[in-house]
Amino acid sequence: MKKLFSFLIILLLIFSSAISVYAVDKVSFNITDCVSDKNRLFTVDVVAECDAKLSASTFEFTYDKNFIEFRSAKVTDDESRITTNEMDNCVKAVYLNANGKSIENGEAIFTLTFKAINSGVSYIDFNVSDCVDSDVEFLDIGSCTSSKVTVSGNTSEENGNSNGKTSNDNSDTEKSDSSRDKEQETTAISTYDELGLLNPIDDKSTRFLIIGIGLGASAIVLFMLGYFISKKILDRKKNTKDKSSDS
Repeated sequence: MKKLFSFLIILLLIFSSAISVYAVDKVSFNITDCVSDKNRLFTVDVVAECDAKLSASTFEFTYDKNFIEFRSAKVTDDESRITTNEMDNCVKAVYLNANGKSIENGEAIFTLTFKAINSGVSYIDFNVSDCVDSDVEFLDIGSCTSSKVTVSGNTSEENGNSNGKTSNDNSDTEKSDSSRDKEQETTAISTYDELGLLNPIDDKSTRFLIIGIGLGASAIVLFMLGYFISKKILDRKKNTKDKSSDS
């Protein structure tokens, strides 16, 4: 019986450590707003914030191609890498940093360059998935705030550049847009859905946690069955021995 209790304690310790692995930090993302003239190149920063260091994440950006065109993506430091793939309806990007980038105070991890091709207001929306920290543990995803791009009708040289931080100079124009009075927050691929319930289908870490719980419970049940069967066999053998010795 002592061996049984020892084994159960070991299983509980393994189970609790598995749960602690998935008690992950939460990382939030946002893209800076921008104001640009028509026919100019402009850049926006992709900013991440989390207590843990960010080592990897996957992005999917969507935008109205009637207003802006994607040109390139560039990391903000020498240790990071960014790979992009432009699709028909979106741009996919993978960010990597082997040592992990510190984003405690909200740091730009890379920038996106677009060309403004028509005047008006458009938005750069995005989803994030597969975020990993420097300890190779999954990070839960918090808010993902879209970028608002305002393009004026002025025509300038294509090689000009308008940074996303200039959006503050045009706050009156932004306030007049009644369709989006507040910053839009897109729904990220996260451990929790909009109702705050566990979503085992869309989140990889949740699936691993559920599988771990199932395996741990199965192991305990199998061990206990094996223990009781073995005990029953030993009791039978003992009774048979006792009877033969009495006779």
